[in-house]
Formats: sequence, C-alpha cells, structure tokens
Amino acid sequence: MNRLVTWLDDVITRRRWLLHVMFWAAILLLYGIFFGRRNNNYLQTLFFVGLLMPVVIAATYFFNYYLIPRFIITGRYRLFILYSFYTILTALFLEMMVALLTFLVMAELRVHNMSPASVDIFFLLSSFLVVVFLGVAIKMVSFWRQSKDAYQTLALERIEMELKFLKAQLNPHFLFNTLNNLYYLTTEKSDKAPQAILQLSEMLDYVMHSSKSTFVPLERELKQVGNYIALELLRYEDRVQVKTQFSGDLNKYVIGPMILITLIENAFKHGVMPMAGNTWINFVVEEKENHLFISISNSARGNKPGNGIGLENLRSQLHHLYKDEYQLEVENKNANEFSVNLILNHPR
Repeated sequence: MNRLVTWLDDVITRRRWLLHVMFWAAILLLYGIFFGRRNNNYLQTLFFVGLLMPVVIAATYFFNYYLIPRFIITGRYRLFILYSFYTILTALFLEMMVALLTFLVMAELRVHNMSPASVDIFFLLSSFLVVVFLGVAIKMVSFWRQSKDAYQTLALERIEMELKFLKAQLNPHFLFNTLNNLYYLTTEKSDKAPQAILQLSEMLDYVMHSSKSTFVPLERELKQVGNYIALELLRYEDRVQVKTQFSGDLNKYVIGPMILITLIENAFKHGVMPMAGNTWINFVVEEKENHLFISISNSARGNKPGNGIGLENLRSQLHHLYKDEYQLEVENKNANEFSVNLILNHPR
C-alpha cells in the first residue's frame, strides 16, 4: 500500500501539468453539457463556457499560488478575506463583461439561438465560483498534507536526535566505569588483565555498532551484560554476589541497545560501589505469555538510587522506543533492597 501511494505521488509530481489540463478540460465539458441541455445547442454553449474559463482559471490560480501562500500560510487571515473579496468581485465583473460582449457579437452576427434568455447567466457565474472554491479546497488539502508530512518528518528526526543524545550520555558513562575496572587490574598487575581487555574490546565494539541501531537482538545485549558483570566481579571480587536467571524463548526478542547494561550498571553503581561489606545483585530475564519480564534487584542501605541520570535516560529511551508498550517500576522494597522491574509487552 505504501509503495502504491509513493508511486502515485511520484506520478503526480512528474505529471502535475497534465493533471491540471485534465481537471480544467473536465470542468469545461461538464458545464458545457449541463448548461447546453437547456437550449439543446451544446456546441455554442461549450463555446460560451470556454470564453469564461480563462477568468475562472486565473482566479483559481491567483488564490492557490498567491493569496493562500502569502496570507493563509502566514496567518494573516483578515488580509486574505479582504483580498479574496476583491478577487471574487473582479472575477464576476470580468465574467459579466465577457458574457455581455459575447451576446453583443452574437446579436451582430444574428445568431438568435444564442441569447441571454437561453442561458441562466447568474447561475452560470455562481457555478463558476464553485469551481474556484473547489480548486482552493484542493490546494488547502494539499498544503495540509504537506505540512502533516513535514511535521512527521521533523518529529522522527527529533526522536532520532534525542535517542542519539541519550546513547551519547550512556556510552561515555559506561566507558568511564569499565576503564576504571581495567585501571584497577593493571595497577595490581593481575593476570586477569588480558581477559578484561578482551571483554572491554567486545563491549566497545558492541557500543559502537549498537549506537547505529534502534533495536538489537536480546541475546547480544545479554552477552555484553555478561561481559560487564565479569569486569565488575574482577574489581569487587567477593564483595558482591551476582545471580542471573534467564528463561523462555529469548532469541525471538530484540531490545533497545544499552537498556539492560544501564540497569546492571545502575545496580553496581548504587548497590555495590558506595557500600562496605558484602552486597548482592539479582538479575532475571524471562518470558511469560509473550511478554518479556526483566527484573534487577540489589542491596541497599538507606540510599535512594532511583534518581540518577542512568535511570532518567532509560525512561526517555523506553518512551521513544516502545511508547505505551512497556511498564517500568522502580521501588525501594525496604531499607535493604532496591529493585527495577521492566515489562516489554511483546517481541518486536
């Protein structure tokens, strides 16, 4: 259907002049037949109507290509009404002059079957005004459609820019934390540093490529979450216990990039980093009734981790990507536990 609409738009754009010619030819033929029925002299009536057509065409294009763009589009409605009134009066005056001169010429040529009595001149003139208003209406619909398309294009561009901005905020923040992990290992001259460098390399490659995509396979995101957790465990060692649970057919899902990494990063940042002693994180991803349930809970001791930039950016990203097709709950169940629950209503 979209291809058909695109094809029609292309044809209309390239053959616009032909459509105009066909429109006015149809109007001429319609009025010639309609008014010719009264005197059964279709050829002369068509000739008379044809003499009036230049005035109608000029008035229509004056409305569409001067008055509407200059006054309606710019919001100067009073001037539009004033100039429209003058334009209509001028068009009526010219049509009456054309009609009068036509009948005088017909009288000189003694064409008796073409007289003012044979044509309802006032109804004819008013009918031509209807054609002018029809042309104006078509132009207004065209302007409305163009403005709607332009608005949708701007809205999409705005959303894409906001998503790129959000990713730009997330990625450096994530990179800063992982580089701190690597710095810690190198200062300790740990044999685990090469593995950490490899995991960090994979994550950076993922970040660079995922930033170009609106959605990524869920399994790719989960793999990088695993790399992130591994790097953090190298840093915190026995200070934190991380439990992960994945269940269901997760391969059919895609997800916005960095969403899960943001959640796990937030858990480490607020549930492990500022606390002394043993801490814990539980990370659950499961499918239930064609819904994707994501839950991350972590230890907490009276702090309020739900107001950070990470979760605020996550809310904005979810809103742009999923609209109303998600549920996000952030809660402190008690003084010792903080949790984030995310439900995506369907596989994308």
